[in-house]
Amino acid sequence: MIRIVWIAALGCVLALVLYIPSAVPPDRLMQTVRAEHELNTTLWGSAAADRILERMLSFQANGVNVSSPPPETVQVAGPGINTAMAAEFGQMSTRLFASPYFKSVDALFTLATLRAATLLHVLPLLLVFMGVCAIDGFAVRSVRAREFADHSAELYTLSATTGIALLSLVLVALFLPFAVSPLYTIGALLLMLFMLSRAIANYHLIR
Repeated sequence: MIRIVWIAALGCVLALVLYIPSAVPPDRLMQTVRAEHELNTTLWGSAAADRILERMLSFQANGVNVSSPPPETVQVAGPGINTAMAAEFGQMSTRLFASPYFKSVDALFTLATLRAATLLHVLPLLLVFMGVCAIDGFAVRSVRAREFADHSAELYTLSATTGIALLSLVLVALFLPFAVSPLYTIGALLLMLFMLSRAIANYHLIR
């Protein structure tokens, strides 16, 4: 079941990455980037929103621009036709990578990078909540073991599957072409951590 959830999530992400650039123009995706920056300004303040934007730009500076054509390879000089073919392939590569589709791919990854930078902004909160959930899960499991109470395999499977499904939804939400409030993704991650704590509490090791 868990494997099916992961495969479905990765399939959705792949479908979004391939389909959205062909259906949504880059200008609309950049408008979504600006709208989410305004949401960040409203939620965290202008200083925090600017730091998120700077983090996004640093990620992009270290990445690869999809719409930029690859560097030309060194070719051995030859007579006539080789030079003409090399020039023709260079022009074709320039036209291909300058197409609206590849520009939309760049804009989509800009949007996904901004959302990832927003999640990194609240990472300390998520780490604290993760520690609390882990302590709670292990404490409940320890109490049940001392009381000789049975661990529920059904609750373990349900909790683990729900937690992974929520994480998959957050991964898919990174590539949605419309504005998504960071509160939804943060809430989904907090709920995921809580469900994983229930999975720890009901985990039973078969010996």
